[in-house]
Amino acid sequence: MAALPKEVQYNKPMASLPSDTKMSQVIVRPSNGASFAGDGNIIQFDLPAHSFLVPNSLCLNLNITVTPSANTDVIKIRGVPAASWIGRVETIVGGSLLEAVSEYGRLYNMISQSKLSMDEKVALATEFGYGGGGNEGVDDFVTPTFNNLNGRDGPTSTGTNAAAGTFPVSLPLGCLLSSCSELIPLGHMGGVRIQLTTAQISEYATAVLQADGGATGAPVFSFDDLELTFDLVDFGAGMDSVVRSMAVDGDLVLKSQGWNVTNVNFPVLAGASEATYIYNVRLSSIKSLFLQGTGEAGNASINAGYDAVKIAGETGSIQFFVANRPFPPTPLRETNTAAIKSALRQAFGEAHDIYSSRNAITPASWDRFAKIVGGTATTVQTPASHYYGMNTEKLSSNQVMLSGESSQLTPINVRVNTSSATTAAATLTLYACYDALIALNVNSRQVAVRV
Repeated sequence: MAALPKEVQYNKPMASLPSDTKMSQVIVRPSNGASFAGDGNIIQFDLPAHSFLVPNSLCLNLNITVTPSANTDVIKIRGVPAASWIGRVETIVGGSLLEAVSEYGRLYNMISQSKLSMDEKVALATEFGYGGGGNEGVDDFVTPTFNNLNGRDGPTSTGTNAAAGTFPVSLPLGCLLSSCSELIPLGHMGGVRIQLTTAQISEYATAVLQADGGATGAPVFSFDDLELTFDLVDFGAGMDSVVRSMAVDGDLVLKSQGWNVTNVNFPVLAGASEATYIYNVRLSSIKSLFLQGTGEAGNASINAGYDAVKIAGETGSIQFFVANRPFPPTPLRETNTAAIKSALRQAFGEAHDIYSSRNAITPASWDRFAKIVGGTATTVQTPASHYYGMNTEKLSSNQVMLSGESSQLTPINVRVNTSSATTAAATLTLYACYDALIALNVNSRQVAVRV
């Protein structure tokens, strides 16, 4: 008998849930305080030690209050306001650090610009905190355009000094746990903690002085009503023995993916030059690489780490090297910026995946605002977004264990051929997306990560 198409295979086996399966929506509040303000504060969430965590349900809710100092004309928040205030996210299990993602706000901004579409950013505007404005910075979001789906206008002077205002945000929290392909058996692990560290306010917010020249200071950001929400599934008492029986040599293995963010200095250049920048990053399965030259290198960029300028100039080039293998085989040349944009898109998807590929970078943000010489001045709403990206997977699939390129215990190198002088010293940030295997020993409840 010929094989039938799956659409008419009416007798195919189907999995079923145990009769006593229960799902519960859980809210966890910080274990070390109720309100947090300022730079470098640590916020800790301790997860319950039972049931199975649904990874893609992890979400952070909070209210952000912005209090301006006297004589402040307008406060602006860069990037994704719901995430820009987060400097670092750590995943800790049984007292051991499994993952630490630095520059978290900038990473989230890069992903939102390069992966989300315009309509998705409109749909997420309330949750991500876009918009704002008005005396207290809480005005309703204005009609969305291509030029206002970034950042937020905080408290703004409207004839009187700006006043404190509070706005709500809800952020899908990306981390090693939320990226897992399987449900996470919290009942078989040591204590799980997700720890956030607040970023320096000067990195993600600006305060503009009123025209009267009065003294002003940095605004105060406070974070209240924090909740980490997620779904837990309990399959009943018999599931523990079933899970233990799946262990191989005592270990359960969960597939996930994470991000490594590394910075190196980019010096002031008096003219055209070529240099190789070394990143001390060693990973066994690198899925994709992204490079950002921060705004300090451009003559018209105001967003510092939230601008991504054309670090190679108008006719220069960029090339990644993993274990001495070049990606791509010939450099990404600025003489064809469309090819660079295509490589960035393919770093998040396939070359012919044009129907589901998403991107929220306008032509102006990609080119005119991103020039290092003679560019148009950026704003919080219209940042420079000239990111370089490269797919480094052997096979673009999440169905295999380790699909990315191995650095083979050697650093990752980036060769930058810059065609013109730069304005000031800047930072070259490398974002590496990698495969991670989480090995959970069901007997000792210890967890280790293989990257």
